[in-house]
Amino acid sequence: MQKILCLLLFVPLIGWTQKPNEINVKSQIKKVKLFLTAGEMTHTTEVKLLKGRNKLIFSGISAFADPQSIQFSANQPYKLVSVSTEMDFMAAEQFNPKISKLKDSLDLLKDNYQLNSDIFNSYQAELAVLNTNRDLKGDNQNLTVAQIKEAAEFFRTRTLEINRQITKLNKEKNTLNNQIELLRFQLTELNFNENQRSNQVIVLIDCEAAINANCTLSYLVSDCGWAATYDLSATDLNQKINLKYKAKIYNNTGNAWDNVDLVLSTADPKLSASQPNLQSWYLDFYNLNMQGKSKSKEYYAPQAYEESYRQQAETNLNIANQRVFDNYILGKDAEQSNNEQLGWKMDGLTRLNERKVQKPVVAMKQIEISELTTEFVIEHKFSCPTDGKPYSVDVKEMNLDATFTHVTIPKLDNGAFLIANIVGWQDLDLIPGPTNVYFGGVYVGVSQVDTRNVSDTLSLSFGRDNKVVVMRKLKQELSSKKVVGSSKRETYLYEIAVRNNRNVPIKIVVYDQIPISKNESVTVVTEQTSNAKKDAETGELKWELTIQPTETKSVELGYSVKYPKDAMVTLQRWRTISAPSF
Repeated sequence: MQKILCLLLFVPLIGWTQKPNEINVKSQIKKVKLFLTAGEMTHTTEVKLLKGRNKLIFSGISAFADPQSIQFSANQPYKLVSVSTEMDFMAAEQFNPKISKLKDSLDLLKDNYQLNSDIFNSYQAELAVLNTNRDLKGDNQNLTVAQIKEAAEFFRTRTLEINRQITKLNKEKNTLNNQIELLRFQLTELNFNENQRSNQVIVLIDCEAAINANCTLSYLVSDCGWAATYDLSATDLNQKINLKYKAKIYNNTGNAWDNVDLVLSTADPKLSASQPNLQSWYLDFYNLNMQGKSKSKEYYAPQAYEESYRQQAETNLNIANQRVFDNYILGKDAEQSNNEQLGWKMDGLTRLNERKVQKPVVAMKQIEISELTTEFVIEHKFSCPTDGKPYSVDVKEMNLDATFTHVTIPKLDNGAFLIANIVGWQDLDLIPGPTNVYFGGVYVGVSQVDTRNVSDTLSLSFGRDNKVVVMRKLKQELSSKKVVGSSKRETYLYEIAVRNNRNVPIKIVVYDQIPISKNESVTVVTEQTSNAKKDAETGELKWELTIQPTETKSVELGYSVKYPKDAMVTLQRWRTISAPSF
């Protein structure tokens, strides 16, 4: 019997000794490694660990943290037992002290509202008593005129005073009610925002001795990323160009980044740990025409980072938001809200459904980048709120050697476009993105850096050069339309003149074309090309000219078209624009 009693006493002792030492770790994000569509958050903090089992609870973690990506390490010996995550549905108040103050204010307003109701009810009761006892004459009782006058004056004075107080109380009641409603919605909004970081990471570790350890927790989180942007500037054609590499960063994770170490990466955080298989590599001609048709004016941005765990994160957030909504707006407790459906309606509007967690609203677009990954370490500390808005950060700045050329297609546009040609661009680690272009201190416009299918020279557009004047005109005296027998013959001769108003020589490439016949009955004869390089298949003409300062050079192209006189052949292209209609 004594052995059994001793054993029973020993069992709870074993359970007590195995209870882990629970430590609530409130750590800030110290480092962010930002990928194009995700980010690796790193927390570092010193923790005092006891001998035996320790349970570390890292709070304030983004609800969108990928559970499979969590990594824990410490600089002292330990044995990792497990790592898990769970939502803390009551965590919002500890993150934002304003919530606690607003709750106290709400309780005070509720007390004042209740006091107002109590006083209002007491006046209503008194008024009811007065109304009940208006009959002054009892059985066999005669009242004098003075008594009646005195009683009437009392009823009138007291009733007026009560009615004034009731009116005053009604106004106070409306004011209190509006203030209470405002606080309810403020508390709901604050809790909705704080619920985005109500995730907890729970780490169980065993230590052989009590130690002070520097612990590091890292994990991947979606709803953040970056895209490349550039500022491109040049002062003159014979000067170097300045390229400022920038990044637009957005953070919608629920955790603000405050003075973090920032690293930008072009790596793919979803890369598998499994060995890849090498596939056959087939080469073919790249269809630039098809690529040109698929280009869009949309902002370059990476493909969305979506994982299956996000659905569970959205569900958890919706549950947390539901509890907040039921508590502050509907006045329901947690048990009631668990037993009722989501999406309560109020004044004909489903307020909660408007705040249900949605997928990221940042526009995404696929881009093509090098298979070699690049990392940019930002020199200065970086801060970014969690509002999903883009914030700019400087990556690096370079002065580049470049040769300038001009390009013009006067048949389509009389503008001369300035192009900077950069050799050795592969060392710049550029990825596709928009570019703000400046020339001579003047903003030119927006261009695009596109590194696809570029060999050893990268060409960047500096927009129109207004100091180079291009004119294309039809020489009427040498052009004609004739009918010869059953055929019609049309002859056209164009002159293209280019004037250089700069104080340095320029090189310019001029493009035009000769039409190509696709019908045996239509014959095209080239009359004049001024020694242009001609592509027989496409009819493209190309002149490469060097023009000195204040010099004007001209080239000519002429062709004739013969076709049956009863046929219609379109030899001019028309463009469609909008115009007022009166």
